[in-house]
Amino acid sequence: MVNIKYYVTLMVGIFLALGLGMMIGITLESQNIVENQQTNLIRQIEEQYFSLRSETEQLKKEIHGLEDQRNQLYDLSSLLLKEIVKDRFSDLHVGVVTFSQTASLQNLLEFLNLAGASIQYAVAIQPEITEWNGSIIHEVQKPEDVIQAVIYELIYSMDYGGITPLIQEAEELMLVSRTGLCEYPVDIIVLYGQGTSTLNYDNILIQRAMEAGIPIVAVEPGEVAESAVPEYKALGISTVDHVDSIYGQLALASVLSGNKGNFGLSSFASDSLPSPLFLKQITSDNEDKTAAAEEDLQ
Repeated sequence: MVNIKYYVTLMVGIFLALGLGMMIGITLESQNIVENQQTNLIRQIEEQYFSLRSETEQLKKEIHGLEDQRNQLYDLSSLLLKEIVKDRFSDLHVGVVTFSQTASLQNLLEFLNLAGASIQYAVAIQPEITEWNGSIIHEVQKPEDVIQAVIYELIYSMDYGGITPLIQEAEELMLVSRTGLCEYPVDIIVLYGQGTSTLNYDNILIQRAMEAGIPIVAVEPGEVAESAVPEYKALGISTVDHVDSIYGQLALASVLSGNKGNFGLSSFASDSLPSPLFLKQITSDNEDKTAAAEEDLQ
């Protein structure tokens, strides 16, 4: 007779084997599921990558196309601007003033030359220079007072034509750099502002020009750190910000033609451009002085 323990042991062994087999099968199946999930996930990532790559290439092509269109529009706008303003102000005498050693007036002067304006004065006064020969004005000790005296003399020169001895001496001492014909009185002054950093000197120039009855417009380039346009507006003069842009140049041409207001691309501007764009061109308000200057030259 077979021992009952043998059967019990046999049955236990069978069930253990079945259980172990089931566990191994389940484990293997789980591994296959994980592997399949990982494979599917990798495939999805690859598909998304290739899709994004294709979209990126398409966007690059669109960006290049837009850049080409922008460049074409800019070239067209520049061409139209030149045609609009070319020799438009052939009877206008202009003075340009800035209070900065680093400011470049080249683009502004090129634009005025294109417009046919006669640039009588292009002056850069350099307040940064504080060491000079005391012979300019012996009674004055403060640099601010010297700059103010130079401004007064400059406005006098622009009002009557020519150059005063003080301006000539300031130029020799590199306090003032100057180009232009310096022959006739100016019809308008263009103040090339540098933001609030030179506002005190700008205010003196503006006030002195207004007292002399010379129209003045304040312009600023686009890269000014802190604009002084609100302060210029408070003084009641016309302003143009971003004068280095096509909008700014066209707005300046409009102001030179007689329009008044505050124009440009900044939040301080009332409008980007005047409407109508051009009024009757400014004619000389200094005809008697100009005639007198011509007689002196003869």
